[in-house]
Amino acid sequence: MTNKLYYGDNLDILRGHIADESVDLVYLDPPFNSNASYNVLFQA
Repeated sequence: MTNKLYYGDNLDILRGHIADESVDLVYLDPPFNSNASYNVLFQA
């Protein structure tokens, strides 16, 4: 198994890239109101 990082809407990623019945849990904990830019890894 290789680690992968997907960037985008989680529902679109799950529907388009992840096999059915292979995910048990998705946990999201966004940093609310931090005034930081987290898109640094994804700039063109």
